[in-house]
Amino acid sequence: MIIDGRGLAGEIIGNLKKKNKPPRLSIGAVLVGGNAASLSFLKQKSKTAEKSGIGFKVFEFDSRIAAARLKREILKLNQDKNINGIIVQLPLPKHVNPDEILAAIDPKKDVDALSKRPLVLAPTLGAVKFIFKKYRIGYKDKEILIIGRGRLVGQPIYKWLVKENKRVKVIDERQKNRFPKFTRNADIIISGVGKGGLIKGEMIKRGTILIDFGFDRKDGKITGDFDFKSCAKKAKLITPVPGGIGPIMVAMLFKNLVKLNKKS
Repeated sequence: MIIDGRGLAGEIIGNLKKKNKPPRLSIGAVLVGGNAASLSFLKQKSKTAEKSGIGFKVFEFDSRIAAARLKREILKLNQDKNINGIIVQLPLPKHVNPDEILAAIDPKKDVDALSKRPLVLAPTLGAVKFIFKKYRIGYKDKEILIIGRGRLVGQPIYKWLVKENKRVKVIDERQKNRFPKFTRNADIIISGVGKGGLIKGEMIKRGTILIDFGFDRKDGKITGDFDFKSCAKKAKLITPVPGGIGPIMVAMLFKNLVKLNKKS
């Protein structure tokens, strides 16, 4: 089964429109430098915001910006009453400590769940939970493999899954020579490395659930971590790139915005 992420995201956004009543909500997205993947992700988020009736403003800064100044800009957005949610698009330049910048985000505006004590689920985790529930995928007694230890995908998903399933493993690209040993035994594989075609069909068993957060460009085309052509033949369920888990993840981000601004 090939997942239609855009269609599913449309369902989520449709429900959000009913909940997003005046006053109109708005997100402020902080972009430092011109990373190609970051620009692509922000474009997708901007389109989803427009469909959702949500304001979306990008605050762009030069890649050489001082960390202290960037932190001050975040604090300004915390105080801005016209901004209801804040995104800091990762990665940040090497001279900027991401922990310090992300910790500066007010949890009440942290739609990405990257501050120290977030009040909502990470959108990546929300998207995985949505897929599990939508397609009735049992995961508590399965062999689960997470590829990548990043703060956006690997970390939040692993922390949640390990509470439910002690058979979940997490590895990273440095262990790629040992990938087949892990991938061939896994019932569910979630990858967020960003290396196109990293996992081939010959490396997985038939009937595996494949969730692909990877993003790479090869020969001018966007591709994910799974070699789609070979993996789709063997997978029970696969999220393509583009148009798979990405749109669902973005929809979950806006769902977080509505939740954080819900009047009690």
